[in-house]
Amino acid sequence: MGSQQQTEAIEAVWFLYSEDEQPMGRVYRREGEPAPVIGLRFRHGDGEAEVEIVRFRELGPTCLMRRFRVVVRAVL
Repeated sequence: MGSQQQTEAIEAVWFLYSEDEQPMGRVYRREGEPAPVIGLRFRHGDGEAEVEIVRFRELGPTCLMRRFRVVVRAVL
């Protein structure tokens, strides 16, 4: 038998913004991954810079996917 592939559903999308309201892209979160929390740090972007959530709000869901507007700042 071959190896079994597991597929995980995308549960949420985070629309990332800098503190000065510049769009920074989006992050797709898989089922079971945590929702945004103030102070949560994660790596994002081409250089995999570490960022920290400073505020967020949940937007209306689309196609059974939760959506969040997440404001982050770079961690130095």
